[in-house]
Amino acid sequence: MHATRKMFEVSIEQIIVASGYIGILLLMIANGAVSFPSSQILYIITGYFIFTGDLALALVLLFGTLGNTIGCIILYELARSKGLAFITRFKLFPEHVIRKTQIAFQKRGAWFVFVGKLIPALKVFVPIPAGIARMHRGLYATLIAISSAIWAVPFIAVGYYFGKSADVFGSYSVIIIIFTLVILGLFYRYLNSDAVVREVEGLPETPEAPEQTRR
Repeated sequence: MHATRKMFEVSIEQIIVASGYIGILLLMIANGAVSFPSSQILYIITGYFIFTGDLALALVLLFGTLGNTIGCIILYELARSKGLAFITRFKLFPEHVIRKTQIAFQKRGAWFVFVGKLIPALKVFVPIPAGIARMHRGLYATLIAISSAIWAVPFIAVGYYFGKSADVFGSYSVIIIIFTLVILGLFYRYLNSDAVVREVEGLPETPEAPEQTRR
C-alpha cells in the first residue's frame, strides 16, 4: 500500500514539474470525472511546491478548482443525459435508492451538493444524483467550485508546512471517518424520511395537524 501511494506521488509530482499549472488542471479534470488521481496527494504536493516558490497559491487554487469543476460537470452531464436507466444498468445502487436520492436533491439539492463534495467517501458520487435530478447547471457549477476550493486549502496547507510526503490520513483518519459517518447517517436518515418515502410511493404528503385552540 505504501509503495503504491509512493508511486502515485512520484507520478503526480513528475506531471506537475513537467507541465505546471496545466498539469494540475488536467489532473483535477480527471479527478472530478473519475475520482483519480487522488486530489489529496496532488494538493499536498502542490503545497510543498508553493513552499519552495515553484508554484503560486492563487494559481494552484484557480487551476485546481477549475479542473475539478470541469470534471464534475462532465460526470453531471453524463448522468443528466443518460438518465436513471443508464445508472441502474451497472447495479451499483438499487433503483429505489436512486429515486429517493433524486427526490432528496429536488428538495435539498444545494445542501447535498455543497456538503457532499467535502466528504471523502461521498464526493465522487455527488455529480450523479445531481445530474439525474437535473439540478440547475449554474447553481451546480457554483457550488462545486466553492466546495472544491474549500477542499483544496487544508491539503495545500499540509504540504506547505509538513512536506510533499505528509501522511495526512494516517494522522487524522479517525476524525475523518467519524465525520463522514455522521454526515452519511444524516444523509441516509433524510432519504428514508416520511416526506421522501411517500413521494417515491406516489402518496400525497401528510398534512400538518392543525393547532389546537387554547381554552
